[in-house]
Amino acid sequence: MQNRNRWRVGLVLIGVAACTAGCAGPGGYSPKMAAEGSISPASPAYGAPMEANKAAGQVLAAPSAPKTEDSPKLTLAKYQQSEPDRYLIKNATMTVETADVRGGAKQLAELAKSLKGYVSDSHESVDGIGSRSVTMTARVPYQEFENATQRLEGLGKVQDKQVTAEDVTEEFVDTTARTRNLKKSEARLLDHLSHTGKLADTLAIETELTRVREEVEKLDGRLRFLAHRISYSTLNVTFRETAHAQTVTPPETFSSGKIATDAGRSLIGFLQGVWSTVIWLGIWAIVWLPPVGLFVWFLRREIRRNRRPIAPSPPPPYDVRP
Repeated sequence: MQNRNRWRVGLVLIGVAACTAGCAGPGGYSPKMAAEGSISPASPAYGAPMEANKAAGQVLAAPSAPKTEDSPKLTLAKYQQSEPDRYLIKNATMTVETADVRGGAKQLAELAKSLKGYVSDSHESVDGIGSRSVTMTARVPYQEFENATQRLEGLGKVQDKQVTAEDVTEEFVDTTARTRNLKKSEARLLDHLSHTGKLADTLAIETELTRVREEVEKLDGRLRFLAHRISYSTLNVTFRETAHAQTVTPPETFSSGKIATDAGRSLIGFLQGVWSTVIWLGIWAIVWLPPVGLFVWFLRREIRRNRRPIAPSPPPPYDVRP
């Protein structure tokens, strides 16, 4: 009987490993299935036990910024009605020149709010010549992306505009399928856990169940991130102040008074340095004065010892004449 239980545990673990390593199955998995199936990236049942996952057939809204009562409910199912084949993350980067950058930033915030979006980041700076700029990041519902970019062009002179669309269909579908298979494996493990009675089998199943649930939580977080980025497009807008005419600075003129002042300050600084050196030498005299005195005494003694009187030379005995 024990051998039969061990064979059952082994077969269950092999089946779990095959399910976690497999994809969506022979029939494939399409974005439409992700929108209509029982797996939703925004489902609150992600990460919960399989018993609490019975109502996961509805596709709920992706996580987003705080909404008002009249805010529309964005779902991936609604997204699939307009984009039936692909999941796209749309981004726009724009540079707008305007006379009032703060006013432009305020209008962008009001525009995002009116479109049921929100502002996620804002940064204001002033350069060396006093020109102000404001950089903002706003997110709007995907169906309002084109409308938002067109209305932004009316806030000033567009100096630069770049629109990108990142296709995440393959990653989204693959992650959804892996999550679905992991939850099936979780259900099988829970079913086998309720029928086994041996401690070793129970510990092995619980270890595998913990690993499966951790993997589900990790994939669930990625799905939620993708769902939010798909549902809300990103607008990165930089408002720059219109350049103003700058006054011409006259060249620096010669000034005798300024030169005299600088020379006086330099002399005072030199005298202060000399006086500081004298003070330092006076305080440290106890250290340097004895060696210097000993050296001078030794030098004078050597000079006296080597000093000898020079005798006068004797006169010649006779005159030497040519």
